[in-house]
Amino acid sequence: MKMVKCPYCGYEGNFKILKKWRFRFYDVNMMQCPRCGGVFNHYTRLIPGGEKSEFVIRIRPRPEIIRRKSATKH
Repeated sequence: MKMVKCPYCGYEGNFKILKKWRFRFYDVNMMQCPRCGGVFNHYTRLIPGGEKSEFVIRIRPRPEIIRRKSATKH
């Protein structure tokens, strides 16, 4: 089984699951990285024949990126 990897910092381990739902053929988990705080969606689909299709989409930048951008506006 392939381990989920944080798209922001590369952490592989246990993530906090914030929300779960189904989207068409995919099971979706909204996850938060314990190391960097980044939030992302992990999509998983079981394809007939036993293969697994999965991908990750970033949905919220890390908190320090938001702070850095707001600090440069002043």
